[in-house]
Amino acid sequence: MDLPFQPVEYEDRLRRLKEAMERHKLDGLLVTTPENIYYLSGFKTTGFYMYQALLIPLRADPVLLPRMIENTLVGHATWVRHARPYADTEDPIAVTAEAIEEAGLGEGRIGIEPESILLTVGRYRTLTERLPKATLEMTAGLVEALRLIKSPQEIAYARQAAGAATAGIRAGIAAIAPGSTENDVAAAAIGATYRAGSEYTGSPGYVVTGRRTGLAHTTWERHPIQRGDPVYLEIGGNIHRYGAALIRTASVGVPSDELRRMAQASIDGLAAAIAAIRPGVTSGEVDAACRGAVKQAGFDSYFHHRTGYSIGLSFPPGWSEGYIFDLKPGDRRPLQPNMIFHLVPVLLDPGRFGVGFSETVLVTERGCEVLTGYPREFVQAS
Repeated sequence: MDLPFQPVEYEDRLRRLKEAMERHKLDGLLVTTPENIYYLSGFKTTGFYMYQALLIPLRADPVLLPRMIENTLVGHATWVRHARPYADTEDPIAVTAEAIEEAGLGEGRIGIEPESILLTVGRYRTLTERLPKATLEMTAGLVEALRLIKSPQEIAYARQAAGAATAGIRAGIAAIAPGSTENDVAAAAIGATYRAGSEYTGSPGYVVTGRRTGLAHTTWERHPIQRGDPVYLEIGGNIHRYGAALIRTASVGVPSDELRRMAQASIDGLAAAIAAIRPGVTSGEVDAACRGAVKQAGFDSYFHHRTGYSIGLSFPPGWSEGYIFDLKPGDRRPLQPNMIFHLVPVLLDPGRFGVGFSETVLVTERGCEVLTGYPREFVQAS
């Protein structure tokens, strides 16, 4: 079997999940979030654009509900032995309802993941119609609560992913030159992550230049790099679906004084967030430390978003676990050891330019460890 974790780790995850199910008085849980399916079973596929699910009966073994072509993975890329695949000519929700009834849960209380991209409103309605005697309970966050605190092996994969992201940033910055294009830089950066062992990431990564650096979530589109341009790079690495990411900004030639000061504000905000991180500190306190440094530099009006987000398991379309835990104003949730965050004090002036510097960091027993490894400085490329 091609599994990234020992059986004992999967057994422990399942045990802790079933303890949570008992606390919520659930007879079963229908898992439809791709990351949660993988976390519990090892089942991974690029085919998560189609419906796949994992049924967890409280008193029985899990059952995979894959598309028929993905059933080839059962027994090879997952420890789960029971599967009820559906053919392309079948309704996957009808097959799911049958599997639930076969598990003796047709009249039971079944947890549903309300935020899943695979359990659409239409599919949920069909499931309620197919199981008129069952109680479908919205139970957000049961698996995510387990995923938030990383195990030693998960942290090891995140370290490797951080190394791949660092290699990508290093190669991308080396490729920056007047006359080259965003695509040239992206090809160098992404190629380097793959040579460093990375798999495909949850997000494509970002390479933008000039005025487009002031626009959020845009990426390479063949634009030529010109002297005086800022170049923004956000590159990720991924090992066994565990990700890390890194942002750096470079200038082609001598940057303007404003651009230099803006870059320093992002660097200072990042340093302040790192210094604030330790167990027991709240999300909001870390955010305030970062935001305060940016404000002191006079660029708080360009800081439009949260300071950071949990990062770990990911499938497209994103590499963030921010829906589980993020670092934002006023948030009173405390940090715990073995959480991993991507800190992102990116500053945007739409239509003019933007800059950003980030790190992927691990919360340790006493503070914070930076996993990514590229110098935290505003690079002036050739």
